[in-house]
Amino acid sequence: MEEIPGPPDLKADVHPSRRFQERLLRNPEDHEAWLGLQLSYERMAGEWRSWTDEQYGYDLPVREGLRRARPARWAVEICCGTGEATAAVAEAVPTVVACDLNPEMIRRRVEVPGVCWMVADVRALPLATARVPLVVSLNGVFNPSEIARVVEPGGQLLWCTSFRSGTPLYVLPDRMRRLLGSGWAVEGGHAGHGEWTLFTAPDM
Repeated sequence: MEEIPGPPDLKADVHPSRRFQERLLRNPEDHEAWLGLQLSYERMAGEWRSWTDEQYGYDLPVREGLRRARPARWAVEICCGTGEATAAVAEAVPTVVACDLNPEMIRRRVEVPGVCWMVADVRALPLATARVPLVVSLNGVFNPSEIARVVEPGGQLLWCTSFRSGTPLYVLPDRMRRLLGSGWAVEGGHAGHGEWTLFTAPDM
């Protein structure tokens, strides 16, 4: 039997991305923290795909979470990077819009048929209010107010991490639910080294 490699030690507790994410959860208007995250991922863009390809089961949490999600007409993947989870989303949902703030990440993407790629900021998604049936993210930056704005009543958010709390941008699911607002239901589980959490918006 082939030995499964362990997760990487990213020193998540002291990682700059963790510090920036925490600052943003306390103050979404912390522009210095947003800029810090943006610049750090710009620096990593050139090697991002080769690094993620070396990680065991990087997108397994997304695949498992999508099996639990309700069928959706279309989905938006935020913080898509170079498309590490985009193929999994496209296999489950007929129409996918994949977006990332970093143009270089989008430029280096792996092409997935039928996907619309877009440079977009999670602080101001170019999407109508309460129209998106499913939002998906793998190792993304959590911006609860904008997610809650775009998800339709009864719609879902699938939030995944590849290495659970060892992921620099990790946020506890219970904390995420509180930040999304009242009425959101939640279920979750593990897959590979990671974690998936499926949030369902209140059905107004």
